Amino acid sequence: MKPDEVHVTEVTRETYDLIASGYARRINDLVSDTWIGRFEKSLLDKLVTLVMAERERTAEILDIGCGYGKDAYYLSQKEGIISIGLDYSSAMLSEARRHFPSVSFIQGDMRRLGLSGSHFRGVWANGCVYHVPKKELTRVLSEMRHVLKPSGVLSFNFKVGSGEQLEENPRSYGGKPRFYAYYGIEEMRTLVAWADLEVVEVEPYPKAILGERIVQIWALKR
Repeated sequence: MKPDEVHVTEVTRETYDLIASGYARRINDLVSDTWIGRFEKSLLDKLVTLVMAERERTAEILDIGCGYGKDAYYLSQKEGIISIGLDYSSAMLSEARRHFPSVSFIQGDMRRLGLSGSHFRGVWANGCVYHVPKKELTRVLSEMRHVLKPSGVLSFNFKVGSGEQLEENPRSYGGKPRFYAYYGIEEMRTLVAWADLEVVEVEPYPKAILGERIVQIWALKR
């Protein structure tokens, strides 16, 4: 039986609302002064380099699934970058605004962003696309494409594997259910192409995280 998209997505949002403060501390501990944090900062630096390649004086980047705001803040400290964080969980956004009051944060659903088209030079989506059912991923990617300017850069990660389910005790932070979908690399390449985006690089994380393989996708809007 296919998962009920509305049900599993809302359950996941409700879980993040409940665990926001503890989850933010958990992720901060996981990435602070570790190889994970250093690697992800290198990905963010790479994104900045790519979006500034057009030699515009400023470039806007949308951080989708921003969580407690660490990446949106990191981007905002880069010269010429204006970052906006977006998350579906109101409690996670409260954490983001509390931690990083200088950054703009908005609430939104990645399946229906409701933002004007061709606005951002870059879209960053870390740790979020696997929270929607597989049959909805092309819609999510199309929404991301819609908000990108021509030649805009999309960078997101996914968990390698197969299947999808509501997990009662997720590895990253247990105790409350969250939905996860897992993809093969070629499967994800195909889905990105269906969304009319060009994959330019597939970049695996150097090590597993909590026993799971993570892969970063780099794509362009043509």
